[in-house]
Amino acid sequence: MAPNWTPVPHTQPESRWVVDISRPFSEGGFGIVYRGRDKGETGEEAPKDCAAKKLGLATQQEIENFQKERAMLQRVGGHESIIELYGSVEAPEAATGWLFLEMATGGELFDRLTDSGRLSERAAWPFVSRLAKAVAHMFSRGLVHRDLKLENIMLHAADPNAVKVIDFGLAMELEIGEDGHLIERAVADAAGTAAYRAPEVYHQPSYSPLKLDVWAMGIVTFSLVSGFFPVEEAKDTDRRFRKLAADQREGIGVCESTFKTYKQQHLNTFSPALKSLIDGMLTIDYTTRLSVKDVEGHPWITNEPAGTVDAAYEGDQPVYRGVSGGGDELLEDFQIPEDAVPLSRQKAERLVVNMELR
Repeated sequence: MAPNWTPVPHTQPESRWVVDISRPFSEGGFGIVYRGRDKGETGEEAPKDCAAKKLGLATQQEIENFQKERAMLQRVGGHESIIELYGSVEAPEAATGWLFLEMATGGELFDRLTDSGRLSERAAWPFVSRLAKAVAHMFSRGLVHRDLKLENIMLHAADPNAVKVIDFGLAMELEIGEDGHLIERAVADAAGTAAYRAPEVYHQPSYSPLKLDVWAMGIVTFSLVSGFFPVEEAKDTDRRFRKLAADQREGIGVCESTFKTYKQQHLNTFSPALKSLIDGMLTIDYTTRLSVKDVEGHPWITNEPAGTVDAAYEGDQPVYRGVSGGGDELLEDFQIPEDAVPLSRQKAERLVVNMELR
């Protein structure tokens, strides 16, 4: 189907942005993303492909959310692993706002994982290590993302090991102290995506947000190397979480606990360094959970595994080496436990948590 390029109204000059509204790329909890093109400020430059995120501006809250996301993107711009904002259009009279973003041409990390089933440590390392650097950059700019997940980590066809963190609609701004560290303040809402929300969101009447992203990184990392979620949701209504909490009180980490729950201890073949990292990120007590700085400096992150996988190309499609060859360990015989929590796409939400569930 040929693109149906439609000028975006209320731009200066009017012809700068066009959007193909015939086929959305994706639809999340707070916006729809289309293919867009930027013709430049003069209209004389070669058009540049971009992602055009459309958001509603029908209410004052939606307008504030749009302006906040735009400000967050501007705040963290200039990092190689965070999506770049090219421009925006705010048209309250049309009840619509647009964010024009760098195009990530390699699809979502979610698709990369589901296509493979499970990644080896060597295949997962580039994604996790670059995600850790992106989160550290956000923290240096006073931001907590609050919705890190496989769907919000994009890849790039030109560099199959690159990542681009997207979707700052639920990000939270914190004050940076004179020493350069974020100043803690208590929050009480439950924003985010169910499988990736940290347990303190449910179990504390108010909590520090400083380690929310660390828990989400732990879920991403565990999922990449196992092919399933460790818990459905980090609250007591989930039997897997109750078992994990009981095991952690006995000093048993999430890796050992999860595979023991499914009586699949022989599948827990992660390296000691990776177990240490995942167990530290998925510590239920956030006061003892690894910090963002701890994650960035962890030995598994800083010591690149030998022979990190790359991708060859056939046509325009990357062919990944390292799940089925190219010097990486073979994973074809790995079977995800039948009653494990399967990987699934999930929309972010802003929730009012029932205190009875805390």
